[in-house]
Amino acid sequence: MQFKLCELVKNGFKFDCQICGNCCKGKKKGYIFTYKPDLEKLFEYFKCTTEAEKHEFAKKHLEIISQKFVYKDNNTDVKKNYYYDTLVFKLVGENEECCFLGEKNMCKIYSVRPFQCISYPVWRITLTIKKNWDENLKKCKGINITNGEFYSQKKILDILKKEFQLEKNFFLEMKAHNFKIKEVYSFLRNINKD
Repeated sequence: MQFKLCELVKNGFKFDCQICGNCCKGKKKGYIFTYKPDLEKLFEYFKCTTEAEKHEFAKKHLEIISQKFVYKDNNTDVKKNYYYDTLVFKLVGENEECCFLGEKNMCKIYSVRPFQCISYPVWRITLTIKKNWDENLKKCKGINITNGEFYSQKKILDILKKEFQLEKNFFLEMKAHNFKIKEVYSFLRNINKD
């Protein structure tokens, strides 16, 4: 997979989280996607070993939403848009905060947070579209901060490849189950899309 970075990030950038919590708030800014490796870490952290415990965790913390994934099958050169259900963290309160965002914008699950949270601000949707990058610069004071960690083009592309691989693996598993999320995650029984 090739990624075309917008001009402003091709030479890299610096980042140091300022604990503002802006990346953890608001549906308009995006959801916090959770994939199987993320859920496995969370279930271990919260000691959810049975289907019933995983079901209770899902009812309390997860939401099912629709997602688009562009994929090209091996036997064709044509890309196709697929729409299917995926899991995200619930957003709560009038600020639509991640259900795991605590006091003073501290993450309650920092040590086991999903890959999407770990990789911020390196998200494909943010780094490949200039308008999205510009919006991100306005909301995040940690980007291009003088003493931040430097994200080289190579580091950025490595993170984007991992993000894409997580999405692709989930997509292929969903496709193998005819896009029925409750067959992929049996603990979602009796949980419906909002």
